[in-house]
Amino acid sequence: MPHPAEQKQLNPYRYCRWRWQRFRRAWTDTRADRVPSWSRLYLRAYTRLLTLTVLVLAAALTTLSLTPGATPSLWQTLATPRALLPIAIVTLTLPAITAYRWMRPVWLDLVMVRERAIDFTGGRFNTRARESHSVIIGPLARTLNALAERMERLIAAQRELTNGISHELRTPLARVRFALESLREPASAAEYHSALASIDQDVTELDELIDMSLTYARLEYSSLQSNLESTSIAAWFDSQITDATLLYADKQIVPHVDIDPSLRVTMDKRLMSYAMRNLLRNASRYARSTIMVGLSIRHGNVEIYVEDDGAGVPPEQRERIFDAFVRLDRQTGGYGLGLAITQQVLRAHRGRIAVTDPVTLGGARFEVSWPAGTA
Repeated sequence: MPHPAEQKQLNPYRYCRWRWQRFRRAWTDTRADRVPSWSRLYLRAYTRLLTLTVLVLAAALTTLSLTPGATPSLWQTLATPRALLPIAIVTLTLPAITAYRWMRPVWLDLVMVRERAIDFTGGRFNTRARESHSVIIGPLARTLNALAERMERLIAAQRELTNGISHELRTPLARVRFALESLREPASAAEYHSALASIDQDVTELDELIDMSLTYARLEYSSLQSNLESTSIAAWFDSQITDATLLYADKQIVPHVDIDPSLRVTMDKRLMSYAMRNLLRNASRYARSTIMVGLSIRHGNVEIYVEDDGAGVPPEQRERIFDAFVRLDRQTGGYGLGLAITQQVLRAHRGRIAVTDPVTLGGARFEVSWPAGTA
């Protein structure tokens, strides 16, 4: 097929011949992957409209012939070439114009959607389908754009997860290698046991990193396969506070509950407990002495806040800390996945998490909320 720049250089005869060959190939090609043909679609629509027009015209003439008041002079007038020619022109032209005006926008939208689908097949997810006002193609174009955005986000998350894991693995692996070197020729029994304890700690860290990475990937790459169930929110909240009090005995945890103890909400207890533990663990790392935790119901949403008396989160970092593998302070440990997973859990429950200005203790304050009746 000539290139568009070469088409302009063809003489009229060769150009018409090329167009005819292309038209004939479009009609004779029966492969499943053949390029859609505008001429085939247009002629098919035109033929059907023409058939409908002829049937309507025939029905009208039949009805007129059966009308008692019809006079022979009327038939004689319609049978003359002077009357038949305009009728034939209108009969042939009206379906042609109607088919073009009707099918051309649909065809352009279909070509656009096909081109975007080819782009997506080739991995070019940065392209977007043009917004269409067609009631048929419009939803399809919006669905394709949503698919492209989702794939872009998944690819970015995969790249981020791969880079983050590879970076986080280096430190514990280096410590394990150093400990193994010490085990080859230990200077004393104390050094031997110290190397074993170091390896045990590093293996535990690696296991925790793998578990958190798998949880993050599971929530990011697939739709939430959650076990939503009716839960007594007060009892669940009390169990989270009790566990945190035992784990972080050096911190004072002050709960504030402002709900009916019999209230039940719909949620995934396992995932939401995971998110709550992350918030309490972060607060225990940065708090000086006190952590305040509150639970309430407002405007049909479950609202929980966790506030500590630590240094707080700088305003310019409040959005960034929810990205995977982001740690503002590397001296406190962790991998920077806890808040990213917590945000995914809240999104899965159609809720939100945010860092806000402190109210009581002056440190970091995290607020989470989700619909009490999420289903």
